[in-house]
Formats: sequence, C-alpha cells, structure tokens
Amino acid sequence: MKKYIYLAASILAVFAFTSCEDELTQLPLSQRTIENFYLTQSDFVQARNATYSVAFHGAGTYGYANRVMNLSETRSDNLYATTTASREWEGINSFYTNISTNTYVKEAYTSNYNAIYKANQLLEKLAEKGDLIFTNPADKTSMIAEARFLRAFCYFDLIRWFGRVPLIERTMSAEEVTKIPRTPVADIYKLIISDLEQAIPDLTPAYDAANYGRVSKYGAKALLGLVYMTRSSPTYGIDGATLGLSEWDKAYQQLNDIKTSGLFTFGTDYAAIFKIEGLLNKENVLTIPYTQNLPSAVGGNFMVELGYEPYFASVNLSAQGSLEAKPVSNEFVNKFAANDARKTFGIATSYTVATGTYKGSYTLPIFKKYIDPARYGNGREDWGVDFMIIRYTDVLMMMAECTLHGGGGTQAEVDDIVNQIRTRAGVPANAVNITLDQLFDERRKEFFSEGTRWFDLIRSGNAVTIMNAWKAVEDTGGKIRTIDNNSLIYPIPLQEILAVPGLYDQNKGYD
Repeated sequence: MKKYIYLAASILAVFAFTSCEDELTQLPLSQRTIENFYLTQSDFVQARNATYSVAFHGAGTYGYANRVMNLSETRSDNLYATTTASREWEGINSFYTNISTNTYVKEAYTSNYNAIYKANQLLEKLAEKGDLIFTNPADKTSMIAEARFLRAFCYFDLIRWFGRVPLIERTMSAEEVTKIPRTPVADIYKLIISDLEQAIPDLTPAYDAANYGRVSKYGAKALLGLVYMTRSSPTYGIDGATLGLSEWDKAYQQLNDIKTSGLFTFGTDYAAIFKIEGLLNKENVLTIPYTQNLPSAVGGNFMVELGYEPYFASVNLSAQGSLEAKPVSNEFVNKFAANDARKTFGIATSYTVATGTYKGSYTLPIFKKYIDPARYGNGREDWGVDFMIIRYTDVLMMMAECTLHGGGGTQAEVDDIVNQIRTRAGVPANAVNITLDQLFDERRKEFFSEGTRWFDLIRSGNAVTIMNAWKAVEDTGGKIRTIDNNSLIYPIPLQEILAVPGLYDQNKGYD
C-alpha cells in the first residue's frame, strides 16, 4: 500500500499560502487556523503527509521526478532535445541565458520553499504541542526526524540547482522575508547536515507496507552521503553546491552503513529493478511511490516528460501529450554494446505504429525505462510507477567513487562492483583498475533517465569540458550554446528578483 502520502489531499487546501504562489512565501497561517488544526495526533500525521506530498510531488503539476527529468536529464549529454517549436525545455537543453522565467526553473524554487514552509511549521507545532498530544513520545520523535529530513532534502535540492538561496529555518511574516538575502552555500550546508544528523538516529530502519515511501534511517544516510560527496567535489569558482572539501571518508561511512545493514540487495535482473515495487524491491533505498486508479490524483506522470507520442501509440497507450520527442543523443546510444540489457530495456531505437495518427516505423531513439503499460491508469497523470531517488546500486557506485577519492575501501572493491553491474547488463565483466572517468561512464549507462546525470557531470569536475566536447560531436546544427562555469547552476527565478528589488542578485551569466 502506497497511500500514506496521499491522505493529505484535503489538507493541502487548508495550508494554502496567502500571497502569490510565484513569490517566496513563508507567510504564517492565521493563528486561529493553525490552532484549530493541530489538535490531535491525526492532525499532525496529516500535516506530515502534506509535507511529504509537496516535497516529493511538488506544489502543482510537477514533482521531484519531473524536475530531474527536465533540469538534469534534459540539460545533460544524455539527450539532444532541441526543437523547432517554442517549448519550455528548449532553453534548458540549449543553455539559454534568458530562462529566469522558465516554468521548470520556477517550479524547482517554489515547490521546495513551499515544502520547507510546511516542515518549519510542523517542527514548530511539534515543539509547542507535541508533548501534550502524542501519547507515545517515540511517535513525536520520529515525526520530528521526518520533518528535519524533508527540510534538508529540499534545501539540498535548492542549492544544487541555484547555489545561494535564502536560509529560512522558521515560519516568517512577509515583512521578515523581505530582509533575508541569499545565504552562502556553506551556511545552508550547516543546516542540511545538522538536520540529517539529528534525524538519522530517530528514523526507523524500515517500514511495513502501509507506510512504504516514508524515509527510513538508511534513506537519510544515503542523502547525507551524497551531501558529503557533493560538498567534496571540485569547485568551479561559482557559488554552486560543490565546495572541494574532500569529505569522501564521511560520505563513505554513511554509504557503507547502508551496505552493512543487510536490508538491501543488488538485483540480478536489470529490468526487474523498475518493475518490482514496494517492499519486494530490495534496490529501493529512497523512493517516491505512485499508485494509479485511486479516487484521488495520486499517480505519476514523470515518464511522459521524456516520452514520445508515436512510442506510446506503439505500445497501445492513449495520447500522453508528448507531441515532440526529446531524442536520446546519438553519442550516448553509440556507447552501448548491442546486447547491453540496459539499452534494450531502457531505450527504444525502433518502434512501429500499426494504425492511426502515428502509423509508421520510427528510429528516433527515446527513453522508455519507466513506460510500463501494465501500470498505466486513467490518463497521462495516473501512472503507478515508483520513482527511485536513490537505489542500492547507486549506493554501491557512490562508495566506489569515494574509494577512488581516497575515502575508504579498495580498488578491488571498485572493480568488483563495476563487474557486477556489467554482468547484470550482459556485457563483458572485464573491469580492472577502474578510474574515476570510467566509473562516471559506467554510471551514465546505468542511471540514464533516473535524473542523476547532470549532478554526476558536476561532481566529476569536468562538466564544462565534457558538455562542450559533446556539443562538438552531437550538435551539428549549432543549436546548443557553448557553456562556461556559470552555466552549471540555474538562474534565480525572475519573480524572486523583482519581488523586493535589490534583495537578491542574479547568478552570473544570466539575463
């Protein structure tokens, strides 16, 4: 059962913000509204679920999964998603400098701050009323831990996209918010790490089926490991999330705790990882659950972001609104061996539509990893396919990355995990003395369309060089702009810049 997050559907209306949704809203609800709501433990559970819902599913049409499809995959060398039409993804893929009003950019900013508002409010009410309302102190403690995790998750997401952002640790009035400038990334990391370190001891190692999707101790450890890795990665001389701190040993320890827990398993069938859901899938470390065919709108639509209408028609699915393809780049397709199970399962290179509007044969390569007709519900926003934010294979490969940076483990262990992955893919397991460049190359083939590629490029320290070299090969039409270090973070949304003139500066390189 994956319903717990969605029990908050009605409560979202109660927590509506009182100012324009396109502004940084940290306005508190009226005291009467707040006090009339937080009266029972059930009220607190609904508030927690609402926080999950906004953090993972967003405040509007898009959620976290859609976000990484658009801002990570589409930005990367995995896709050549240029178009002759006026589409929102065009500016993302082509590195336009005038994208501060882009829908995807605005959503990443607004949804995260909406979730942070809810987490701040929940933490305040737990401190104020928790001891009086919770009959079991452990229930209050675990809820505090989940709220801290969600706040850390959202701030980490923000700094990876935007670099410096305002640090807001409590509910604030409109007047107070207008005095909070963009905060140095190092200071935001202090809150992220503090929240995660305080949360981890109080989170349960695992949940039953009724609570599947809530963050476990090991989901939080996976995020903390990635936080340390990102802080450790080479800096590009910009106000981004990489600080060059060399905390690879700290990252390795968090990730190794997941490995030694014995709760997760390296799946031997690549396709099964994306078809088995819930507790049966031992690759799931941190997951966003979706369920189709429920009375409320609880399904996902992230697979539509990289889909293509003729492919949907070829597997007998109704129109999904993916009228223009975001093709997989030829350079990437050519990296795979012909029999690589990852390519066979996750990339459609030829498909045929027998009848109808799209009748014909197609060879435009598109990602299909999440397109499972068996889990399609009632329309394009009702897919019952879970989205794994971090899976166990990723944990092992992140450990290997830490090892190659001197954070722990051995070269033999690095080679072993790469050979396991290659064996599962059905390609020669001949890894010997794997380097960082080779590891990132293997990650690219393993995690395509899972939203990790842009972050991997940045963590490699070679994002600009790799992307410009890729452009030289792939972009024969000259549609993609040559990039520099400033292109590695997104612009602060224009409405935030204009809300209080002079409060925020814009990231360098953007109009």
